[in-house]
Amino acid sequence: MKRNIVVTEATGVGIEQYPVEIVERKGIGHPDSICDGIAERISVEYTRWCLENLGAQLHHNFDKVQLVAGDTQVGFGGGKMLKPIHIQIAGRATPCAPDGTVVPIDLIAIEAAKAHIRETMRYLNPDKHCVVDSFAGRGASELIHVVEEITANDTSFGVAHWPRSGLEHVVYETAQYINYELINQFPIGEDVKVMGARHKDEIILTCAIPFIASQIQDMNEYREAKGAVWEAVQYYASKLDPRHMRVDVNTADDEAAGAIYLTLTGTSAECGDDGSVGRGNRVTGVITPFRSASLEAAAGKNPISHVGKVYNVLALLTARDIIEKVPAVKEVQVYILSQIGKPLDQPLVATASVRTATGNLSPSVAADVEAVLDANLADMGRVRRVLANREITLY
Repeated sequence: MKRNIVVTEATGVGIEQYPVEIVERKGIGHPDSICDGIAERISVEYTRWCLENLGAQLHHNFDKVQLVAGDTQVGFGGGKMLKPIHIQIAGRATPCAPDGTVVPIDLIAIEAAKAHIRETMRYLNPDKHCVVDSFAGRGASELIHVVEEITANDTSFGVAHWPRSGLEHVVYETAQYINYELINQFPIGEDVKVMGARHKDEIILTCAIPFIASQIQDMNEYREAKGAVWEAVQYYASKLDPRHMRVDVNTADDEAAGAIYLTLTGTSAECGDDGSVGRGNRVTGVITPFRSASLEAAAGKNPISHVGKVYNVLALLTARDIIEKVPAVKEVQVYILSQIGKPLDQPLVATASVRTATGNLSPSVAADVEAVLDANLADMGRVRRVLANREITLY
């Protein structure tokens, strides 16, 4: 059956011609990112357990992880936990196989949550600083049937664009630099947030970066460390884009009042900042209010049939492929819409909004774009392989 694919020429000006652009990225230690990461890790581990022990993937959606902030007492030289962080895992899963084999859902979920924290957070100890509970229930019987048939288990859509704009690139790469490189050089934590604003040809990055209290002995040391971090981020970000770059770090600090960004564990989740799945970065890695985006929480949903996950990832993979395989296209936005119960490779409609280098969408270029979209829809297994192997980050 021929798929309903529509390729259109993008209208209006491109993102780089907008006079103003805003882009945000929440770092790996942000409470929302922690929830996204835990949800997705549970999905991966549940799927792995089922494949290894049952030889099949079972229905699940662990996309309802909630983090309730703890409480700490923090000052120069250290601090202590007064109230632990509570991580509550909800969602649905299949508790047993057709042959009666029981799936240890709660054990898988709790261990996966702790493993994610251990692997991503240096100072947050899941056994010491957190209480992790699982309240996952049984999946609806009709949805279990749907997942077995590998048809869409929801009427929803996926959307993604590629490539990133200049500001999107700067924000994403700067956040990654702080999270995975700068953290090795300075006493900082993982709860990074980078908010980028472009006004014509000036970029301003507002960076929230937590410092580790046990490694900062007084205000002078904090001021010195913060200055060095600012200098490193300013230098790094300036190399990413030729436009004028201004970096501001921890703008809420009031040194005279002693109110500065010190943490015990490297995340604001330790004191007053809650988190939820789906409130953070989109599958493109950033939050982009000037772009089309799905509000679906991709992390934690099953990688077999849940279009809120599968179609968002497929849209991103397809957009990347179009840019790589159709040189005439310089920017593309992909949308894929499902109908519940219908085959995943036969969406109600799949469309690509294309902006070409010449400004005109020729029939041959449109045909090339359609071919890439069609090929990606024909290989739904690719999405499941990419997710199972953790080859793509959903947040």
